[in-house]
Parts: sequence; structure tokens; C-alpha cells
Amino acid sequence: MVTQLELLKHLEYLHQLNDEERFEMSKICKPLFLPKKTKLVESDDMFNYVFVLTTGLLRWYFYSEDGTENNVFFSSEADEASIIGIPEYYADKRETKYTIEAVTDTQILMFPKDKFEELAFQHKGIFQFYIKSLKTIINILRIRTEQFCSASPSTRYEDFLIARSYITKNTNRKYIANFLGITPNSLSRLSARIHKKRPPKK
Repeated sequence: MVTQLELLKHLEYLHQLNDEERFEMSKICKPLFLPKKTKLVESDDMFNYVFVLTTGLLRWYFYSEDGTENNVFFSSEADEASIIGIPEYYADKRETKYTIEAVTDTQILMFPKDKFEELAFQHKGIFQFYIKSLKTIINILRIRTEQFCSASPSTRYEDFLIARSYITKNTNRKYIANFLGITPNSLSRLSARIHKKRPPKK
């Protein structure tokens, strides 16, 4: 049986932490396996954890007042590793309107948010990882906002194919279409057009 400390030692992106910092994190770490289609969080839940995704893929969505599903975020093992919390944390709230669902079999490491933040203010390496994570999340939101403001659906999809190839291969196309703000039929047309533009493989 692999211990929490052993898990943390083998995560490449936590190699910046010293042995004491990894040990302190292991004391509050809770590994969790989410089979495909399992929900980590549902709308209106109180979720007092932050987590690191180690393998798999999560989608984050909520429903509008008219019942429309809105896929807003994807988190995958191919992304730069970050400590992640529900979006409402940034407004000091614990209750979320989001549902977080495993798109594939997924493994995460969970930490009570308050205890993790206490460690971050006590240990330089953990603090640096926390700040780096926040910068990563801000940059993702910046790119997403700029794309919706200035990029065409075709450009958004082409950028998605390049930057998020793991997600493209592992999730339902209707989720991707919704994420990009287009219909599944439009996505199919864009996909066919892009495929025609690509040179044939030799």
C-alpha cells in the first residue's frame, strides 16, 4: 500500500519541496480515486478542500436558470500541476454552483483548504507552489476571456486542439463544443474543414 508521503515524493512537480514540507503535506493529504462519471462535487455542495489532479480528467459545469449546461473548465493530467479549489473560494465562499465530474478514471490528492493554507504560510516551498498555482489559474482565465472576446470559433477550436490535445482525445465532443461556445454540428463542420486543410500523412 503506497502511503501519502510516498505519493508526494514521486510527484515530479513537488520535487521543489524539501522532505519536511512533503512530510507536512502528507499528514493532511487524502488520496481519492474517482471512477469515470463519478462526481467529486455537486451544485450547492459545501466543499472545503483543495486538490491536485495526478491522473485523469475532470470537467467543471453548472446549469443556467433555463436548464442549459455550461462546461466552463477542464482539468487534466496533461496540464501543468496546480493546487485547485472551487471558483467560489476566490470570493471567500464554501458553497459552489459547480458540478465537478470525472470524465475518465481519475486520481486526485485532497487537502483541507484551511490546513493547506496554514502550511503555505509556514513553509516557503509550499507557498511557492500555491502562488505558482494561482498564477496558472489566472493565466488560463486570461486566455479563455481573450479568446471569447476576439477569436473566431474556428480559431478557438484550432487553439484547443493544439493546447488541449489530451482533452480532445478523452472527452465527449458535445462538452468541447459547449466549452468553446458553439454547437456540436458547428464543431463537426470545423473539424472536417481543419482535417481537409492538413497535409496527408506520408
